[in-house]
Amino acid sequence: MSENRSELILNLFKESQALLKGHFKLTSGKHSDVYFEKIKLIERPAVLEKIINLLVEEIRKDNPEFDYVVSPAYGGIAIGFLTALKLNKLFAFSQRVEEKMTVRSGFAGLPGQRAIIVEDILTTGGSVQEVLECLKSLQVTVNGIYCLVDRSAGQVLIEGKPVRSLLALKVSAYEPEACPLCQQGLPLVKPGASDKK
Repeated sequence: MSENRSELILNLFKESQALLKGHFKLTSGKHSDVYFEKIKLIERPAVLEKIINLLVEEIRKDNPEFDYVVSPAYGGIAIGFLTALKLNKLFAFSQRVEEKMTVRSGFAGLPGQRAIIVEDILTTGGSVQEVLECLKSLQVTVNGIYCLVDRSAGQVLIEGKPVRSLLALKVSAYEPEACPLCQQGLPLVKPGASDKK
């Protein structure tokens, strides 16, 4: 990903007020002083579409063979759906049911197909790993994993491979017991709604 494109993505997050500073609890359970609030992008479909157009370009460059785009609920649904629409592919989403990632039975055509996973924000890769395991249990072949923002700057590997991202940057993520923001007594905010406890 070129520096210009990375800057463009970062600016689109900033313009949408989707790049927040503070003291946040992430889906992974870690704490951070930076949070990418994808709901602010989803609120602004024209901005989200600009970002998805760039993601679609990357996917087309890679040219993976696939039938479905699969994204985790809830934040990934609009992102994955728009990606599938632009690529003329089928779409399905996974969700946690009693803390286990699953695909709704209504997506009956998914088992045995080929898919790519499209995620919004990657920190530890835990959610992507859960989606991957869920798809494997349905005999779905995963031929690519993509995200909008990789907060690990390419350090997270899924089955030994980096996740393809539009924006890869190293953002601090602390274990709660070693969080300097907690030590400063800053109020902790848990944005989002992943249903992960």
